[in-house]
Amino acid sequence: MANGTITDAIPNRPEVPATPGPSVFYGARLWRLGLATARTLPPGLMRAAVGAMARTYLLARPRRREIVVRNLLPLCNGDRAATASAADRLFVNFGRKLADLMRFEAGLSLTRRFVALNDWERFREVEARRQGVLMLTPHLGNWEIGAPLLVERGVKLLIVTQAEPGEDLTELRRQSRDRWGVETLVIGRDAFAVVEIIKRLQDGACVAMLIDRPPPTSSVPVTLAGRPFAASVAPAELARASGCALVGVYIVEQGRGYSAHVLPEFRYDRAALGNRENRRQLAQAIITAFEPVIREHADQWYHFVPIWPEETNSEIPRHP
Repeated sequence: MANGTITDAIPNRPEVPATPGPSVFYGARLWRLGLATARTLPPGLMRAAVGAMARTYLLARPRRREIVVRNLLPLCNGDRAATASAADRLFVNFGRKLADLMRFEAGLSLTRRFVALNDWERFREVEARRQGVLMLTPHLGNWEIGAPLLVERGVKLLIVTQAEPGEDLTELRRQSRDRWGVETLVIGRDAFAVVEIIKRLQDGACVAMLIDRPPPTSSVPVTLAGRPFAASVAPAELARASGCALVGVYIVEQGRGYSAHVLPEFRYDRAALGNRENRRQLAQAIITAFEPVIREHADQWYHFVPIWPEETNSEIPRHP
């Protein structure tokens, strides 16, 4: 998912480095090739092949590896050796994640890859209130492939995303979700997109969005791993406008498959959210709830651009 960056023009918000341009590998042409390959190769071979490609990319892009190392360093308590190891695993994990994601977007079932669905009753409890459910997740694990779990249980899902690098890729991925009965709402180009989200939530819909790489217009300063971090205030804004339930979810690979988890509901006082600081505090509470999970699965927390404000003007070595 393409994301914006925080700039000096946004007052009282943490500054993060300008996002490098999208990788040349991230485009509609290669994505179509990946989908075609996923339909042809056995799952294990597909994962092995893409994992090997990720290892090659890791060796060929030492500067990108250094960015990932710096992103993970606070989560590994400053241990450089442990962080470097986690970063190397992250690239390989990301390759395997892409292999499974392409199988999903090619229309192939991943049901057998799920080994656990934890605390599902938490979701059912809030869904039963018919007040709308906003599902929140970071860029952790393989967040998109959980959509069929909801659809198979009769839950209609709307995924909120930003435009991909190129209209063709945006449309290709929208069509892939649509194949599973999952709607996509691309924000950033439609001035009425937020109004549509609020309306859906008020009608009792289930909406999913990412929280840890927001565009400038929806970011607030919080703390993660003891350091300043830019988190999305959109959940608090949408809760204020719609009165929806806020539920954290995540899907990570563990052992021989994926496990899906539902966090306890994020409770809030709707009237109090009229105050911006209270909205910021809710954003902090959400990030704080996810911090132990992100630490535990740091090698599946996928950020390939600098995310900490202090890295803004820091020189990233161009050689290992």
